[in-house]
Amino acid sequence: MRSTMMVALMVTAAAAGGAGISAQKPTPTPQMDSRGLPLPFGVQPYYRPDVPLGSGPYKAVMATEPGLSAHVAYYPADLAPLGAKKMPVVIWANGSCLYVGNRYRQLLTDIASYGYLVVSGGPMGPVENEVGPQSNPAGRGQGAADARPPQANAANAAGAPQQRVTVPLLKEAIDWAVKQNGDQTSRFYNKLDLNWIVPMGHSCGGGLAVQLASEDARVKGLGIWYSGAGLAGARGNDPSSLLKIKGPVLIVTGDEKHDIAYGSGKSTFEALNHTPVFYGWQDELQHIGTFGAKNAGENGMIARSWLEWTTRNDQKAAAMFKGASCTLCKDATWHVQKKKIDERPSKSTQR
Repeated sequence: MRSTMMVALMVTAAAAGGAGISAQKPTPTPQMDSRGLPLPFGVQPYYRPDVPLGSGPYKAVMATEPGLSAHVAYYPADLAPLGAKKMPVVIWANGSCLYVGNRYRQLLTDIASYGYLVVSGGPMGPVENEVGPQSNPAGRGQGAADARPPQANAANAAGAPQQRVTVPLLKEAIDWAVKQNGDQTSRFYNKLDLNWIVPMGHSCGGGLAVQLASEDARVKGLGIWYSGAGLAGARGNDPSSLLKIKGPVLIVTGDEKHDIAYGSGKSTFEALNHTPVFYGWQDELQHIGTFGAKNAGENGMIARSWLEWTTRNDQKAAAMFKGASCTLCKDATWHVQKKKIDERPSKSTQR
């Protein structure tokens, strides 16, 4: 399969695996595959789904699990080293609401390798889909395809044609995780921290994540990547719905010139006042983010640090976000705004 992938993509060089974070941003002069499509991060080496990967201490795999209708699950290959540590659950929705559960493999495997169960909407797709988002949508006013509604009522209608990820599909993933935690025959029996079921999504998927957080009482926390409330036809952008969001919210976008969802992220931050919110946008950061880089590059580092702080009260991870001298606050390329973040209580007083 590896040789098939490499022949199909016809690339001459792989991405530099040991480069720093700045080198994991998309290059303005990317390689092209055999179809003439850009590969701004190059191509990461291919590994079978059962090969443990990720930068964390619990190398993770991706798998199609019994009982999931059309999803891909990511979790540590060996759960024994976790001991009594329980795994928070992350529910992921792809950019373009793409119906391919292995599309964001770099990001989701890396999160899982820190001791999380991650479930992505969409079935396992062809290897070529694992390169991550590669083509940046057109700028403001140019009709970016990624920000269009995926299909009529796709985000809202149970039983909608499953050509895109939908909110009902994401709710199925939560149902499954809850059932697995209570099933004595499951590998996940009593190993999940169901106090932390955190939806996250990119672009169109970010809109679904907001809607899910506003509709499902089991959810706490939210990650919005290059997106905002109501994007691509999702519900959840009215004031009464936003008030239902529980737990800390992370919003990350690129700048106004390079990210078509810049305005959506900004307006969502401005609308949320009742819960802790961290909002950061970076100069020259494109709508595709760094998800296609090894371990998802800087976006991967931000995602895992956010989760480690908010779900496990890891104060080393908190330093990236908390305080006037937070890591992202001190980076001149990042523009940060916060609400209730620096006064956020410790984990012991949150529940």
